[in-house]
Amino acid sequence: MDVITTHTNTDFDALASMLAARRLYPGAVAALPGSLNRNVREFVRLHADELGLAETGTVDHAAIERLIVVETVHAARLGEFEEVAQRQGVEVFAFDHHGSETPEWVDEGNLVVSDDGALTTTLVGILAEREIEPTPLEATAFALGIHEDTGSLTYPRVSQRDADARAWCLRHGAQQETIARYLHSPLGEEERALFEALLGAVETHGAGGFDVLVAAVAWPEYVDGISTLVHKAVDLTDARAFVALVEMDERVVCVARTRVAAGSSETSSCTVSTSQSGGR
Repeated sequence: MDVITTHTNTDFDALASMLAARRLYPGAVAALPGSLNRNVREFVRLHADELGLAETGTVDHAAIERLIVVETVHAARLGEFEEVAQRQGVEVFAFDHHGSETPEWVDEGNLVVSDDGALTTTLVGILAEREIEPTPLEATAFALGIHEDTGSLTYPRVSQRDADARAWCLRHGAQQETIARYLHSPLGEEERALFEALLGAVETHGAGGFDVLVAAVAWPEYVDGISTLVHKAVDLTDARAFVALVEMDERVVCVARTRVAAGSSETSSCTVSTSQSGGR
């Protein structure tokens, strides 16, 4: 069995990259690794029949012979697929755009790394070169992935490739109304409360010659979509970098978004969950 997966707390770039990769690997099962960002979860639920995605619990992990990983090269972010990625005898391919080093569990020849603003841009470019036609819903998901990871083509890292990929999606039926709906979905009551708490807890720290905003809070119940909140915080504060640490549900979730990297400008994010034995 061939399976395509991505990181937990799945955002639109990760979802879109999975759908694009499924076009490149016909017959592969696209399996969600676990938790999804709220707007992604709503999109998947609404279009479940057409998307045809599998849940991790419905996949026979022992039968997986080839694993295609998109939007991360960190096995710890794959949820229940972490064990599969590191299992001897499983052929692993990985696609990423974060400039990471080759992990031990991926052969160098099986790793595709780009510097595009969104990984969806990279995969759309491959689809275009091979003249592979997406459905309008896939094109819409691709456009959402590009918009989300490039700040609607406003981040410094954005290139002509991202703009061209976005235009390709439009030519293949991407629905503008749907894109606007999921890019600007309002926060729920719990999300608003946590967002306000994060902004109220912000501290400024110097790092690498610029200011980093850091917010650490303990929250009484689990709230998903922390990466969405940090994304909004970056836009609201115009921060060069924003790091959120949220203790909830016996875990600490860390999300970092930056507008700069060593020697260049970029926007990146990382979400890590670790079990806690108690205390902060």
